[in-house]
Amino acid sequence: MKPKTAILLFTVLLWSPVLAQTAKQTGPTQPAQRPSGPISLVTVNGQTFTTADLEPALRQELERLEDKIAAARKSVLDLQINTMLLQLEAKKRRIDTHRLYELEVSSRVPAISPAQIKKFIDDNRSQFEGVDPATANQQVAAYLREEAENKLADELVSRLRKTNPVVLGVDVNSPALNNNSVVATIAGQPLKADALLERLKPIIYKMKVETFEAAKRRSNQLVDDMLLLEEANRRQVGPEEIIRTQISDKVRNPTEEEIAKFYSENKARIAGDLNSVRNQIAAYLQNESRQRLEQDLSTQLRKGANIQWLITEPTPPIQNISVDDDPSRGDVNAPVTIVEFTDYQCPACAAMHPVLDEVTKSYGAKVRFVVRDFPLNQHENARKAAEAANAAHAQGKFFEYIALLFKNQKALDVPSLKKYATEIGLDRARFDAALDRGLYATEVKKDIEDGEMYGVGSTPTIFINGIQLRTLSAEALREAIDRAATNPVKTTSPQ
Repeated sequence: MKPKTAILLFTVLLWSPVLAQTAKQTGPTQPAQRPSGPISLVTVNGQTFTTADLEPALRQELERLEDKIAAARKSVLDLQINTMLLQLEAKKRRIDTHRLYELEVSSRVPAISPAQIKKFIDDNRSQFEGVDPATANQQVAAYLREEAENKLADELVSRLRKTNPVVLGVDVNSPALNNNSVVATIAGQPLKADALLERLKPIIYKMKVETFEAAKRRSNQLVDDMLLLEEANRRQVGPEEIIRTQISDKVRNPTEEEIAKFYSENKARIAGDLNSVRNQIAAYLQNESRQRLEQDLSTQLRKGANIQWLITEPTPPIQNISVDDDPSRGDVNAPVTIVEFTDYQCPACAAMHPVLDEVTKSYGAKVRFVVRDFPLNQHENARKAAEAANAAHAQGKFFEYIALLFKNQKALDVPSLKKYATEIGLDRARFDAALDRGLYATEVKKDIEDGEMYGVGSTPTIFINGIQLRTLSAEALREAIDRAATNPVKTTSPQ
């Protein structure tokens, strides 16, 4: 869930698959089909705005979308090739790919010394101004470790490519590409395009949505500016006079009561006490007031205006979301399947949980609800909490257990996880053994890897019959379920 302001700590995990950057391609490539001229965006009162009316940087970003998609296709092909190289090598050694990666990469990452951290911070001093020293040290250590891991991963793939020849097949940017196209042959084994195309769905959709939203946002500004100027000419005043009387003079400072109320309602997502964030909250509320007034003026100016949009929002892809063997509620043959990727330490997940619970139950046998794990790296207890939830699932009390996790997000250490097991009557000896041995760590890791495949980048991420829910609200959820019920899509069972 995207935060509205920096002080609201909804967490985001950037998708950066392992080894994605390592393989090199050769051979001819198809040039991207780029627009031959400016792209028309919107017509208002007979005047058309195009990408030529935008700032150069934004215009270039919009007009180079196809080039970015072409590059993404090649990057994902690199990832698929590297994954197959790992699988082949793991098979030779009679181990799984996780063990291979651990042996050749993870276990070889050197410890990051205090001297290395200090040197990096000294060399990049301007980037750490105002950052707590302990936080800076932690961030730099993680960054340097990731850099060292990426280098070792590159070296591993380089070695594997010397013993496993890679021959490229159908160009990934060819119009003729289909699921059965062989895009590469690795050590004599064909790599078909089906998995690549599935993986590309959320990546390309995200690029298209970001491009559309940037174009729509700036186009709306152009429309408002034009209508404001027309209104100013009609009134025979300057446009700044309308802005002053309709917006600037009406913006008010929030009261102490309003600031305290906002803090009370959002303190679970705010870092710091009321005194330390009072000015930030006041600025945020004042900005919200200004935005409402700006929207009111825009609505007023657009009454009677002839506005025709010439760009359309991209259609979200239908993805083949696996339900794996994860905890679920509802009929397996229900026409609608909801799959949620969640993090038990995530405040946004806790806020969405009762919404999902209430809405899904109201549809009865029409909806199946599946929960999969996606603990974020920045939540130190989230992964173990996910393992604990799986241990509770093994004893048939998954939903009862996660209700306690969401209710007690600030107490998810191992002793607390075990205490919650007692509260719902689990067999403690069995539960503790599973948790202490990490019995479900592989299951959690599998969910994370699948989530990354589907483009999951934050929590909660919810798919309804393979289509991602973009607005996290009860109303949006119900609308999506009702739409999906008219066009059922079968989800994938465990492999």
